[in-house]
Amino acid sequence: MSTDFVIVLAADQKFFSLLQGCLASIRDQPQAQSAKLAFFDVGCTPEQLSWIRPRVDIIKEPEWEFEFAARDLAPQYARGLLARPFLRKYFPGFEFYLWLDADAWVQDWAAIELFLAGAKKRTGLAIVPEVDRGSRLQYGLLPNYWRKVASWYSASFGEQVAKEFCSYPLLNAGAFAIHCEAPHWDVWKQTLENAIQRNCGLISDQMALNYAVYGNGLFDRTEMLPSWCNWTCHFGWPAWDPSRSKFIEPYLPHRDIGIIHFTEKKPTQKMLRTITGDEVSVSVLYPAGPANP
Repeated sequence: MSTDFVIVLAADQKFFSLLQGCLASIRDQPQAQSAKLAFFDVGCTPEQLSWIRPRVDIIKEPEWEFEFAARDLAPQYARGLLARPFLRKYFPGFEFYLWLDADAWVQDWAAIELFLAGAKKRTGLAIVPEVDRGSRLQYGLLPNYWRKVASWYSASFGEQVAKEFCSYPLLNAGAFAIHCEAPHWDVWKQTLENAIQRNCGLISDQMALNYAVYGNGLFDRTEMLPSWCNWTCHFGWPAWDPSRSKFIEPYLPHRDIGIIHFTEKKPTQKMLRTITGDEVSVSVLYPAGPANP
């Protein structure tokens, strides 16, 4: 695994507590001792920045990288999302860039290694599609989901693109690794600029990345990783191994989750099913463990 990589995080003051767990989960990994950490400040307080500063290697405040009609009305955190195709500009000199949302944390470093291996294999992008046997989506329990995806594509690129790609697995941009020479950078910039002229929303950059991959010839330069590398909890929670205090896949062989991602809701504890079929209350933020009775 290359050591020439940087892990990039971002947060505003509302996400600071989640960022604390995310950062700790990385720094507590033995393999992370030599890892470089970069941080996009999109609205933290001076006190929060004082806590962050000794725990990362680089701090930058992203600029507004695009002009668009509703920019004055956009939330400040949108600067960080819209700056993601420009990571090489803010943090130059790395071979690989690994993005991790602040509402995720690392349980098993093997996920980081696989992201980097995937980006190296394709000299491109490594990312996780939102498809898994443990997902409620696969069993009809989220009946309006594909309609939502179609609306997201339509808002960014129009009805024709929505019809063509709404049934493709959505690539979750909360965790990804990208090679410095990947063709995705420039295509993502262009698709994102086009998208925000129509609509600038919370996931405009994610939809632009999806369209860059699926609609602009980059699928073969994109390595699709398994769900345990970025477990998106809004589709279904993982199971829990109480003997080791670990999140695991809900089905055999119950592999350890690498990165757990609190997409949508951000609970502090959750009732989770165990390997034996029991249910236990778990404190899910890092470091996870049995909840206090």
